[in-house]
Amino acid sequence: MGFMENWKALQKYSAQSAERFLTIYLNTEPTANTQPEWKIRLKNGFKKLAEYTQAGEEPRYLDMLMELQAKVEEKVENSRTEMKKGLIIVADSSGGLFFCEKIQTGVPNAFYFESEPHLEELQALMSRCPAAGIVQLSNDTVTVLDSLLCEINTEYYYEWDMINDEFRERPSTSTSDLKSASNKQRENYSEPWEVIRPRWIKRLTPIIERMAREHQWEEIILSGEKQIASQVKEALNSKISVHIVPKNLSNMPSQNVLQEAYAVLHS
Repeated sequence: MGFMENWKALQKYSAQSAERFLTIYLNTEPTANTQPEWKIRLKNGFKKLAEYTQAGEEPRYLDMLMELQAKVEEKVENSRTEMKKGLIIVADSSGGLFFCEKIQTGVPNAFYFESEPHLEELQALMSRCPAAGIVQLSNDTVTVLDSLLCEINTEYYYEWDMINDEFRERPSTSTSDLKSASNKQRENYSEPWEVIRPRWIKRLTPIIERMAREHQWEEIILSGEKQIASQVKEALNSKISVHIVPKNLSNMPSQNVLQEAYAVLHS
């Protein structure tokens, strides 16, 4: 399952299913040191949890913690070369739950071993950087960025086919390639964009709506000329939030587009 499926399953998981939950938020940003700092943080975090647990009224919880620690250390060791900026783990003593996600956003270090999982930090992160689609609008081409937790997952590129009145998905990541193909079309097709626009919007909105369902977006961000973005927003049959960033972001790297879009929205 993807992150969104795992996150929804975690939210629905019954806190009555186990006696203890281990929750870890670990900053795993790379450093210049030979020994990654996050390994030391993880070791120290478990050491403190063991001390607190051993001092408690239920010594048997220490055995539960040791079992979970072994699982976590094995999982982390097997994926140590895949670390990003943050690591979130939620596991329970029954063995029925093991949520482990590497994310491209740094998180404050926190370790919990209690009767319920600590999801507040993750919920705040999801609110700040939800699953979103950023749609960059221009006459000839449309780029769609699928993002989650401040990270671009996938990029999609569409070219308007003037002859057949439809959008065609292209594998090319080169904006110059797209513009070159569009210019060739224009040489043989002179209908003004004011006439094309209603058909252009009619073909585009189902693509956006389908992608919103497939990627479980919680919001859609439209960037480009304000009037065009407003028309697309009005045509969308979507129950999720739709925002407009009235700026042309087409010539920016995708990660910069994401940062700029959120900077404008939250300013």
